Amino acid sequence: MAYVNPSTQSIKTCFQSHYSLPYFQREYKWNSKHFVELLNDIQNTFLLSFDPSHGRRDVSNYSPYFLGSIITSTAINAKKPLIDGQQRITSIFIILAYLERFRIDHKISDALDLSTFLGNFNYGEMNYAVEFSSTRRSIFDKYLDKSQTTEDAIKSADEIPGIDDGDKKILEALRATDEVLDDIVRNAMAYFIDYIIERVLLIDISVDNESEAHRVFVTMNDRGLRLGPIDLLKGQILSKITSPEDSYSCHTVWVDTINKLRNIDPEEDSLFFRSLFRAKWADTIRGKSKGDAPGDFDQIGDAYHRWFEENTGTLGLNNSDDYVRFTRDDIKRFAEIYQFIKRAEDNIINGFECIYYNSARRYGFQSMVLLASIEAHDNTTEWNKKIALTARLIDIILTSRTIEGKDNNYDNLRDISFNLAKALRGKNSSDLLAYIQSEWGKFFPVIARLGQMRYEKVGRSDILYILARISSYLEQEFNLTNKVGFPVYWQRDRGSKTFDIEHLLRKNFDDTALPQSHGFADAKDYNDARNLIGALALLPRSRNRSLQDKPYREKLSAYATENILVQTLCDNLYQSNPNVAGYVSQHPDLKLGSITDFSKEDIVRRTEFYTYIAELIWKQPT
Repeated sequence: MAYVNPSTQSIKTCFQSHYSLPYFQREYKWNSKHFVELLNDIQNTFLLSFDPSHGRRDVSNYSPYFLGSIITSTAINAKKPLIDGQQRITSIFIILAYLERFRIDHKISDALDLSTFLGNFNYGEMNYAVEFSSTRRSIFDKYLDKSQTTEDAIKSADEIPGIDDGDKKILEALRATDEVLDDIVRNAMAYFIDYIIERVLLIDISVDNESEAHRVFVTMNDRGLRLGPIDLLKGQILSKITSPEDSYSCHTVWVDTINKLRNIDPEEDSLFFRSLFRAKWADTIRGKSKGDAPGDFDQIGDAYHRWFEENTGTLGLNNSDDYVRFTRDDIKRFAEIYQFIKRAEDNIINGFECIYYNSARRYGFQSMVLLASIEAHDNTTEWNKKIALTARLIDIILTSRTIEGKDNNYDNLRDISFNLAKALRGKNSSDLLAYIQSEWGKFFPVIARLGQMRYEKVGRSDILYILARISSYLEQEFNLTNKVGFPVYWQRDRGSKTFDIEHLLRKNFDDTALPQSHGFADAKDYNDARNLIGALALLPRSRNRSLQDKPYREKLSAYATENILVQTLCDNLYQSNPNVAGYVSQHPDLKLGSITDFSKEDIVRRTEFYTYIAELIWKQPT
């Protein structure tokens, strides 16, 4: 290995090079949760050092964030072959693209221009710093197109023909970045960009030629030169088991459990133990004041194996029998429940729908909170009740925050989630239900303020989420045969079939087409009312665009053939569907019926309808 030349590089240095990708490195595999975890880790490391009184130069003394290592070989045609590390490099490229777009959109003139790190123009064509496929280049071309709004740019990228699963993951990461970006980071963007460029570091293991680089790659990945946290944790546990027979059986259970977790994702074993230790035994968390020491929560995030070694007494592990029980019974049981949670996050399971809904919002603490009330000896019925109830509590907490206009990002939810996890520990399902019922009154009254949500003031994805929940609920209650379903309403990578928010009223006020009898005093009054949630619905993107800016009356015929939310505006629904008519008669306060010409009064009526349904969706469990 005489030709190996490792060097620590900043992102600034790293992206002064251009990289080619061998065929086995071209697929982007990170799911949204892994990308979000990386972004949150970088943000949190930045925020530990940031102070609003600092000058830009102070960023040079901030604690660095270590990204990991990449393996490259000598450049060929001005591009360095990237043998290992494509996931990291592509993820950082996504972050840089987002930050450059944010810098331009928000006219942050003092922030560093990132365009030169993303690539350069050659003969009128953008040559990106990473050798992407043609579809991936097209995605970034559209995303970075300054002539379009960011929303339109993402929509255009969604509709590129032939995009693969990796391309879809990149689009999801771009959408996720805006949703998880911390408010302090947004307001200190110039500093954060400096931090990303100068203080996010990686090790470039450079080898003279590509064949040698492949040998290094195989050595590092197949021969296990370095033990990871999961291996160290395993060693700490098995070394305390004195009986050879018990050691063998525990090792067998451990290997089987870890393999099942890794079948979900290669990093899932570590995510499981972080969630479990935080859920069941962590007691402290870093405070909000400058210089506060890290608590159990933070130490588990940094090195869960080290935290475990120092806190075995807290876990009740005092002798060999305790370690046998912990490995053979407790870990196995908790891992099985964790795997169920992950399946419920990926696909709607009857009775556990809220786990899916919370995951759709990218709520990253769900596994921790759901595991908090579980005991290893709980039977299936008991732990099923517990996680279903807890997921509903999480759901209304997130929903109430959304209606109040609060961000549901990592930093805002970290302490709330950890304190909730501690409050849930040790409760059986009956006690848990009583606790959740007592908490419900803190959040449910906020549902009545649903009508305050606006297209401009609240994140558009939040409004889309609420409307998607209402739509899917109506489909179930009306017993429709042609259901769309929440996952389809919510899914953002379906091209022209993606559902977008539909304004029921035209963009511009026209006092001839909309006289005073419609209740709008002037253009300002009209524009304010037009963006309220009561004047919004959902339509597939292709239909939304085909209708363009037509008057409401001219869109009704199209609405009649679309999803249930716009069908409720049309007379045909009530004439042709006895289930709908029966439901309306059973709920006289529903304020639901056809609307032939949309007025300001109808916005109020529609808001009352949405609020009524929302209060049914988020009603207190019994």
